[in-house]
Amino acid sequence: MLSGFSYITIPGFSGDIKSDVKKLLYANKKSKTYRHVKAVAITDIKIAEQYKLDINICELCGYLHDISAVIDRNDMLAYAVENNWHIDEAEKKFPMLLHQRISRVIAEQDFNITDKRILSAIECHSTLKSNPSDYDMALFIADKLSWDQNGKPPFYDILRDALNQSLEAASLVYMGYIVENKMILHPHQWFNESMEFLRNLKNNFVGYDGPGVPRKYIKFTQD
Repeated sequence: MLSGFSYITIPGFSGDIKSDVKKLLYANKKSKTYRHVKAVAITDIKIAEQYKLDINICELCGYLHDISAVIDRNDMLAYAVENNWHIDEAEKKFPMLLHQRISRVIAEQDFNITDKRILSAIECHSTLKSNPSDYDMALFIADKLSWDQNGKPPFYDILRDALNQSLEAASLVYMGYIVENKMILHPHQWFNESMEFLRNLKNNFVGYDGPGVPRKYIKFTQD
């Protein structure tokens, strides 16, 4: 995919994905993005250890999730149109939201990723999606805890607290926080569907109170 954009500098890849991600981002003056993806990878590894997920998969999810940063956002929309993608209204208004789906394509086509767990997590790391896998939620949460803005995220403490309960609780707490605090400009359909799915899990939450943010102690009940 990358070869279709003349302005992208493509260094020689070695096959070491972490090294190749760094070379690509630095070659295209995206050092800040590299620092972010490395931080997300480290956070995702910690989540993997906490929830007994595959550490290598979570690490690669972190490194590859924003690889589309080398593509101009207007070109992301053009690519989606040219390839007959269904484009969500949120993506039409804010084409940068397409970066998660574009990153999946680059991971698959340019980095030869075939593991569906990695590709799925990359594809929905900004919005999540209905019936998310543990790897989807792990990357979604890691990306928020290691956000690419200055300072500590305002939702950091409640998100960390919820993460000690479950991946589902943490995902829903974050979603509820950004909705209630008007931090989301236009909700993506996948975001809405994921939030609805998490709300409607069979046993729901113990102590759940409100559209997104539970009471102080949050637990997912088990069968």
